[in-house]
Amino acid sequence: DTLRILLIIIAIAYPLTLVVATGGGAFLAGRALSPIDRLTGVARRITAEDLHQRIDLDLPNDEVGRLARTFNDMIARLDDSFSKQRQFTADASHELRTPLTAIKGQTEVALQRDRDVESYKQVLQNVNTQVDRMIRMSGSLLTLARADAGQIPIASEPVNLATIVTDAVEQMSIAAEAKSIEIKIAPGPSVRTFADEDLLLQLMLNLLDNAIKYTPQYGLVRVGWSAVGGAVDVSVSDTGPGIGPEHLPRIFDRFYRADTARSSPNGGAGLGLSISRWIAEAHGGSIKAQSANGSGTTFVVHLPAFK
Repeated sequence: DTLRILLIIIAIAYPLTLVVATGGGAFLAGRALSPIDRLTGVARRITAEDLHQRIDLDLPNDEVGRLARTFNDMIARLDDSFSKQRQFTADASHELRTPLTAIKGQTEVALQRDRDVESYKQVLQNVNTQVDRMIRMSGSLLTLARADAGQIPIASEPVNLATIVTDAVEQMSIAAEAKSIEIKIAPGPSVRTFADEDLLLQLMLNLLDNAIKYTPQYGLVRVGWSAVGGAVDVSVSDTGPGIGPEHLPRIFDRFYRADTARSSPNGGAGLGLSISRWIAEAHGGSIKAQSANGSGTTFVVHLPAFK
């Protein structure tokens, strides 16, 4: 009798328990996986043209919640990267179109009727100037593209800072003399930094070229360096028109020019400072600008010193 009763209990309780357990498991699994299902739906709707969507889930700090937040962070980084890429492409196209338009206009005017030799020479000189501008711009774009892809090797070695500054000043002396600009070197202590000599020289040339470009005739450019603790500060100052405080946070952005004076055909494409910032950061340093309207500009490069 006892065994019979036990058999009846098992026959009733086992299927009932199985049904309840299966239904409860399915219900709990559905609730646990529904955020992942919604995450999947959002991921399917996100494309390269629409990276503004986010997973708006009020989730606890568990595995699924951390997954959703990580996914949102990843999409935010991609959105920022794609936006910069689109802006960079648009700016590059605009900057390259400007000299091409100038070349096209010059040649069309020259071909409208017969002209004397001097007129043709003048047209060719103007075209040559625009071609030089395009070559410089293309070289800068290639440098930035290779830097973004990590394809520029950095051969770090102990470098004497005084030698780098002196070489850069000598190379830019002709450009300075053409505008009757004086370059003064304020010698600092004998210090060395661990850097790629060619890249560091390019950084100094970019800063000096920028200073000479925006310093008026008979102006002054100062170059100096100092040792600060375990680091080295190199400064390049000019007596140009200065930069307004509203522009300072963006002057290292690619293709950014602060004003019409810095947007002239002789003002470059706005890539030199971007390359300078990349070089400084690639060496574990930084670069900043100090300026105000009408009081000139000073660029300070902060680099680790070699001990």
